[in-house]
Amino acid sequence: MSTDYDESVDLTEIAKADSATCQSCITRLAFTCAKRLTGVDLESSGLINWTGESEESQSVGPFLIGVAGGSASGKTTVCNKIIQGLGDRRCVMIALDWFYKGLEDEQDASSYNFDHPDSLDFELLSLCLEMLIRGQSTEVPCYDFSTHKRLPVKRLISPGEVVIIEGILTFYPIDIRSMLHLKIFVDEDPDTCLCRRIRRDVSSRGRTIESVLAQYEKFVKPSYEEFIAPTKRYADIIVPRGAENLVAIDLVIKHIALKLSQPDLRRLYPNLVIMGDNPQIQGLHSVFRDREASREDFIFHADRLIRLIAEEGLSLLPFQQSFVYTPTGDVYHGFKYSAELASVSIMRGGDAMEAGLRAVCKNISIGKMLIAKDPLDPSSERKVIYCKLPSELSRKHVFLLDPILGTGKTAVKAVEELLRRGCIESQIIILSLVTSSEGVRFCFEHFPQLKLVTSAVDHLHVSQSRVVPGLGEFADRYFGT
Repeated sequence: MSTDYDESVDLTEIAKADSATCQSCITRLAFTCAKRLTGVDLESSGLINWTGESEESQSVGPFLIGVAGGSASGKTTVCNKIIQGLGDRRCVMIALDWFYKGLEDEQDASSYNFDHPDSLDFELLSLCLEMLIRGQSTEVPCYDFSTHKRLPVKRLISPGEVVIIEGILTFYPIDIRSMLHLKIFVDEDPDTCLCRRIRRDVSSRGRTIESVLAQYEKFVKPSYEEFIAPTKRYADIIVPRGAENLVAIDLVIKHIALKLSQPDLRRLYPNLVIMGDNPQIQGLHSVFRDREASREDFIFHADRLIRLIAEEGLSLLPFQQSFVYTPTGDVYHGFKYSAELASVSIMRGGDAMEAGLRAVCKNISIGKMLIAKDPLDPSSERKVIYCKLPSELSRKHVFLLDPILGTGKTAVKAVEELLRRGCIESQIIILSLVTSSEGVRFCFEHFPQLKLVTSAVDHLHVSQSRVVPGLGEFADRYFGT
């Protein structure tokens, strides 16, 4: 089919393609016809979301899974079973083996350690993953195991809802490891791995049994002990017996499916708590977000929401079993807090959250931190100007009060100062009324172990560095300045 526009559609694509591609071709064909008839480009106008995904879903990005383990431990088989178990989810698998740098003509394969981290191009892998995270297609190398060289052609990988990176050293580089939302280590008996490796390399990679055994003794086993086995400690899940462990694989599939069912950032960041989007929360937001709201109404409804957020934060603290005697003389079995608690407010907005926090934690000790840029140099980095903190932070869980989390840079600077003063990252809980999705990402990229509680996730207007739709300058509206 030929048109006057660039959106020409080859009908043979529809005849050859799978159902997803057919739907895409038909959609493009419909857009082309509409443009010819009306002159309106519906695809680029934003009037129709032709991808079939919500804006929030698109902004979340793919769920990245890393699968590591010894050579021939069954990693690829485990990955295939996960993909099969996820059914119609759009899954993409990337093999770390594709990123071997390859040998020079004068290099001898028998004296080269392919299990050493230096043999892999992690920088290229990182670039490819970043493109997939942004929703863009990427080209990956094609590697020939018989010649130990990269082929001149490349393989095009399209973005997917799930991206699985599989290889012996997947967890080794920290920049790759930090991108992963789930890390799986496949643990198999070494003798079983060796038998599999012999069968695989002899049948599909043109090796001899003697060369496989020599390579195993000289490089594979020592490299596993030095580089691969130590990365097991980074795994979220360890799968013993590899692909034979159907129970473990089924649990992994169910966990991934649960994550994919979450349409927002909680899919990627398990320590993010977004309070229930119920009429009560929406009603509070409808008042204090309203620019016409009086100061009294703003304070009243903001304080109510602060108390709810503080209660949600308290639910994240550790508890221990306890019992009390009721007035009837009977025993009630319940729980009590088992951790000490302190709070730090980021001045000046955080000061406005203190009254609501004290309403639910009356004896809590509260410190203060002032973070600002140089007023004469707007491009300067944020600095801690003033800091007075509660004592013995290493023994306490800490609520960090920041009502509007925009870029996340101020919160990150505050967390850095808390860590420098002895606080433990996993014991820091940020309480925020409204956050931006960009700020959430920034915080968790720097400190994945902290927790963040918020009642709403907005977006960041980059050029103006403000949250939209937002609620304006929170501290000015609260204090009437």
